[in-house]
Order: sequence, then C-alpha cells, then structure tokens
Amino acid sequence: MAEQREVRVSRMQWEAEGVLSLRLTRIESEDPMPEWAPGDHIDVYVPDGTTRQYSLCGDPTDRDHWEIAVLREHEGRGGSAYIHDELRVGDRLLVTRPRNTFALEDASHHALVAGGIGITPMMAMAEHLAREDRPFHLTYGGRTSGAMAFRDRLAVLGDRVSFLAEDAQGRPDLEALVRDLPEGGLVYVCGPLGLLQAVQAAAEAVHGPDHDVVRFELFSRDGLEPVVGQALDADDYELVLARSGHTLRLAPEDNILDKALALGVDVDNDCREGICGSCVTAIISGEVDHRDLVMTKKEHAAMKEMMICVSRPTCARLELDL
Repeated sequence: MAEQREVRVSRMQWEAEGVLSLRLTRIESEDPMPEWAPGDHIDVYVPDGTTRQYSLCGDPTDRDHWEIAVLREHEGRGGSAYIHDELRVGDRLLVTRPRNTFALEDASHHALVAGGIGITPMMAMAEHLAREDRPFHLTYGGRTSGAMAFRDRLAVLGDRVSFLAEDAQGRPDLEALVRDLPEGGLVYVCGPLGLLQAVQAAAEAVHGPDHDVVRFELFSRDGLEPVVGQALDADDYELVLARSGHTLRLAPEDNILDKALALGVDVDNDCREGICGSCVTAIISGEVDHRDLVMTKKEHAAMKEMMICVSRPTCARLELDL
C-alpha cells in the first residue's frame, strides 16, 4: 500500500463556480513537506474508507504546504461532497505521498490542453515550464468563464495561455493544435474523458495511429470500453517471480497482482484498473499484452515493464522482478 501521512487543512478558498482549493500543511513537524513535481497527484482518504485522487497544483519549490482543487461533482461518489460540505479549516486529512504517472517528458514544445478541473496539473506544468523558459502553450477550456478556476493566476503567463469559454468562444480546434505541433513536441491533456478522446482522435487523424505524441492521465475508467486484449493461445503459462522464488502455472486470464498478493509478495497497488501506475513491475523475460492506460506506446513496445493488475502474458514463460 502507498505510504500515508496526516495533513491539516490550513486554507479553503473558492476558485470558480463549484471549485474549492485546499491548502494542506504538515502536522506538528518542522520537516518540509515531501517533494513533488508537476503532474504529481495524491490520494485523499474520505470517511467511507475509499480514496479520491487530486493533482497537486501549487508551487513545487514551496515545501511548506501542498495545494489541491476539488470540483463539486453532483454525480460523483461522494468524495467531493464531503470536502465541500463537511471539511473545514483546521481539520485533518489522511493522504498518500505524491506520485506521478503524468510526468513532463523532454520535448521541443509542450502543447498543454486543459478542460474544466483538468487545469490543476496543467497549471503546475505551465508555471514550471515558464520558470525554466521552455516553449509551451496552454489551451484552457471551460463551459463558461465563471466555471474556469485560476484565471487570474494563469493570466500572468500572458499570451502563452488561451482561455476558451465554450459559451462565448466555442471549443478549441484540436486538429489545428496537433497539426501546428513542432517536430519533437508533445501534447499533454487533462479533463473530461470526451476531451481526452477528442485530442487522441485529432492526433491520429493528423499523424496516424502509430505517432505517439499525446500524454494524458485518468483517475477512473468510467465511460471507457473494457480493454479486450490479445489472448495467449494456450491453456496455461509459467509465471516466475524471481526475487521471491515462486514459480506458478496460471491460466492466461488469471490476475497476476492477485496471485502475487496471495503468496505474500509485497506489491504496491491501488486502482486495479491500470490507471494509477502503482503496480508497475519490471519484466525480466517474456512478452505481454499491455492493457494499462499509463505507459506510452514506446514503453509498451520496449517490454521492460508492465502493470500486473491488468496486463497479461502472450508467451509460454513470463519472468518478473518480484
């Protein structure tokens, strides 16, 4: 399980319609808050025992506190309702250390695309790139101007940010955005599932399905079709967990994470959906059908790592560094 820590809510502030920002500080300690980088998120534990993931959106150089922003989701699972309606300044929250499945990669240019509350990681990325004087442009869309959080904060970035309120300016031209991407550039997108799919579709329309330029982050598979991958044409295969000394015969669709945990092998895990990246495991030998939504196409092709919660073997023998 991910390392947990308690923090105190030291500030709550309205940032837009339905968007509440929280400042989280350490409790009775002189130690600085753990380091984080743009794209990092934390898990927040809510009273029903479940967790919600929120991107950090403050300044990574400020080790006195973290900042997150929470959209009130009326159709959500209740986490945002608790934070908006019950949580107050001075209360404590149990959270995990920051982790990153959405890291900024080196690129000639970063085209950042944010929709709604998806602005939180994009804002941290934009400010980081601006501090380093690296080329980027942020396209930020929302339903209305009043629903777009952090506009004043982002305005200091000048013409490197485009604000598009759908009711006034319409939606961004995603194909043009991808078409104008300089050689060696990358597109980072965060927001509703429909936006992520539209950016990916635009990239495939412009560059073809094998051109790997889009990076995105999901906190849920809600709305996605189940991934049905390539099946191993055999009744079973050999799974070797090298460090712990276990060798198993498994059916192709057996869940590797579940089998490892049942043997007492310590594996970080959280989402069990191939979207959080916590169960990433090194492949010593063998090939797999990647069914995660974290790794890039290049990483999939390299066959160096896999997400053992969802991915499956395509070989007779798979050896893992577990």
